Amino acid sequence: MELGLITTKYGMTTMSTKKNPEKSIFGLATMAIAAALLFCAIAASGQNMPNVPNVPNGNLSGAEFGSDMLYMLLQIQADVQGSLNDLDLEVANAAQSLSAAGLEGDAARGILHKLLESDSNLAEAVTFSKDGKIIAAECKGCDGGEGADISHQEHVAYLLKTKTPTFSKPFLLVEGYNGTSLAYPVFSPQGEFLGGISAIIEPDKLLNAVVAPQLHFDINNRSNITDYSFWLMHLDGQIAYDRDASQIGKYLFEDPLYKSYPSLLDLGKKMITARSGHGYYSFQVTEGNKKVVTKESYWTTAGLHGREWRLVVTKMMD
Repeated sequence: MELGLITTKYGMTTMSTKKNPEKSIFGLATMAIAAALLFCAIAASGQNMPNVPNVPNGNLSGAEFGSDMLYMLLQIQADVQGSLNDLDLEVANAAQSLSAAGLEGDAARGILHKLLESDSNLAEAVTFSKDGKIIAAECKGCDGGEGADISHQEHVAYLLKTKTPTFSKPFLLVEGYNGTSLAYPVFSPQGEFLGGISAIIEPDKLLNAVVAPQLHFDINNRSNITDYSFWLMHLDGQIAYDRDASQIGKYLFEDPLYKSYPSLLDLGKKMITARSGHGYYSFQVTEGNKKVVTKESYWTTAGLHGREWRLVVTKMMD
């Protein structure tokens, strides 16, 4: 059974917790609804139901949900989606400002610089022409590559063809790290298509800030690790984030590390087809600790512009 927990145009949460703390009460209410829907989905699919006690007087906590990991997942989903929504709005506003200022010169660079200053999750931002060449660039501690042809990049090619916003798959930047692009088209005040703006997000940095407080580990060395874990998977099976950093970048259905764990592969296939759910699989504790354990998992979805991230919280059962 497919389930959209908090449904919008793209079937995803739109609450932004980072910049709207006044929505915390609303956030608890929506998480309660989401939890109830997820439990209904589990029941309908015939899976074993976790023990969930009654919630007295509308007061919610991880213990009262009966599943700390589910509560963690809903908190992470709200924070991740809120961060993505904030970034989306900031890039859209920058595109609107570029409409009047143009894509080149000091005015354009000033808009890009302001965009980078607005959010620590952004590493660089560029404007590009309608033939896909970088016009202006701002970058935190790197060369922005003005004049480079980026028309071959999948998300840029898509934007030039459709003239609509796009959220890219992760790709390796020339600076040597994986980034994700959030790109918007730019039109003149008269409606002429001028090109676009692309802002690079560092998913690791964004997710560390959201996940580490929930799982209580040190983001610098992954210390203080508990039985809980979190990973993020793209719909092509790429592991884009894991508490065990050695697994980031591997492909679930291709990497030799996972081939000996059919229950993990089966659950991964379910995660691709269902936007949220619950299940179990066997896998080693970490790549460095080869003891095989059973892990319980809940997953749900966040994303932008039709691209989906599967968010997965797990707990070792034995």
